[in-house]
Amino acid sequence: MRFERLAKHHDRQNFDCGQDDINTYLKNFANQHAKKNIAKIHSLIDENNPNQIIGFYSLSNTELIMKIKGYPNKIPAILIGKLGVDKRFQGQGFSKILLSHALNKIKVLSLDTGIAFVIIDAKTDELANYYQRFGFLPTDIPYRLIMATDTI
Repeated sequence: MRFERLAKHHDRQNFDCGQDDINTYLKNFANQHAKKNIAKIHSLIDENNPNQIIGFYSLSNTELIMKIKGYPNKIPAILIGKLGVDKRFQGQGFSKILLSHALNKIKVLSLDTGIAFVIIDAKTDELANYYQRFGFLPTDIPYRLIMATDTI
């Protein structure tokens, strides 16, 4: 397995993680967002089948607008905006691999630019609990979780 930026040869049309909004994003918007530098999409692929996407995540720069002691009102942050694993590969630990890769990439980026927090938006209580096991903390916004980059 290896990570690649989303490219034309990746089979986006046959990706199905079971969540329509994530599937639609990958199929219809991810490439446009990457070209316009709105988000960068990182795909996990099998080296034996380099067109098939096992899973992916997106990263975008953003601001965290919260009152946190010691920080300005607008805090530099990075958003893990979309994350999905194809149904054919679910239950095999690939979401952990995707999340770990994203956090490691963010940690490296934070050494060269201001990124104080990572933001991830869970869609369900189950996902929120899952992300909290990795150290994300809940906020006042339902399903929005954050992690300080210095804790990665």
